Amino acid sequence: MSYRNLKAVAAWLAPGGVVLFAAVLFVNYGSPATLADLGHGYAYAVFGTAALLAWRFHRSRVLAAVLAVAFAERLLRVTAADDHTRTVYAAIAFLIPLTLGFLATSRDRGLLTLRGMTQLGGVVGLVPLVGVLLAVAPGPMADFFGYTALESVATEWVALPQLALIAFGVGITLVTGAAVYRGKTVEKSVFWALIATFLALEAIPGSTVSSLYFASAGLILGLSVVETSYSMAYRDELTNLPSRRALPELLMSLGSTYSIAMVDIDHFKKFNDKHGHDVGDQVLRMVAGRLKRVTGGGKAFRYGGEEFTIVFPGKSRDEALPHLEALRQDIADGAFTVRRGDRRKGAKGRGRKKPRGKKLSVKVSIGVAERNGRNTTPEQVLKAADKALYRAKQAGRNRVSG
Repeated sequence: MSYRNLKAVAAWLAPGGVVLFAAVLFVNYGSPATLADLGHGYAYAVFGTAALLAWRFHRSRVLAAVLAVAFAERLLRVTAADDHTRTVYAAIAFLIPLTLGFLATSRDRGLLTLRGMTQLGGVVGLVPLVGVLLAVAPGPMADFFGYTALESVATEWVALPQLALIAFGVGITLVTGAAVYRGKTVEKSVFWALIATFLALEAIPGSTVSSLYFASAGLILGLSVVETSYSMAYRDELTNLPSRRALPELLMSLGSTYSIAMVDIDHFKKFNDKHGHDVGDQVLRMVAGRLKRVTGGGKAFRYGGEEFTIVFPGKSRDEALPHLEALRQDIADGAFTVRRGDRRKGAKGRGRKKPRGKKLSVKVSIGVAERNGRNTTPEQVLKAADKALYRAKQAGRNRVSG
């Protein structure tokens, strides 16, 4: 498996899959006394912290999802010895996956906006809805949620009613589709939270094990807020490359041998003025896509504007040069096709039409420097690479200078 594929798998597993795996290990191999001592207080601490994080960072979907999971855990506890236990259980098992599936496919809204309040209100309203249905029509409600379409050996290994299994199938499909299409942390976290709720519902309703799995779902959702906030701070939203803020972290970890390259898109300002800022953004994303595939172990960052940085840990300047030349040639040979659109956005381009399906040639200049006796710190190497970039531009652009 390639390094890129390993990173993709890791992005799916962490942190949601790791948290859930740890919960499974604890339930199956942990001390029964420790599990009993954990009680239900742990779940409430997790739900409270996750809800607070979601509220503080204006993540309406995460807040709604945490409330849904918390309400489900609480309802199963208070009705554990009730006459309607099985009906409440079947209703929750049906509603939870559909709710999480809907939230995964929706967008975050401001908590105080109409759409944001609608998201939260829809989740909060599930609790009184179940209560009203139980009070008004307990028999039909039990018949509906406990409905068995067919006798099948395939459903005998799970405790969930068949209608709930169908709902989980729909929920998993919606969440997986949203996670694959958007590739965002929240959607992936909702996926693992949904798996955790499935395990919670497979346990004895209202038990400590059930609460632990519900709490794991809440923990996964809460961690998604932290990870999303970190990503916003250290990853460039336009190009999806690590931002300049993330660069010092790598620079501090470098050994005694490394090279740093500065990459600049040639004539980008003229290009931007001629074709528009939205087309310029397309070019930045396209160039960033090529930089992500740079060989030689290089790690690319968006430095600012049309400038990028590539760090080659463990490689001298001479060792990095062939990989940079291949990158420059790859970009120069590629013809970028402008996506179709009606009009440019922005003050300068208001009213101007954007080129439709036009192919544009983009070139870059690159300067590279290595750590040596004269440039002993990453900051000095960066400055030397910037000077090399200036020489490349002075020499005619579309070249690598070292």
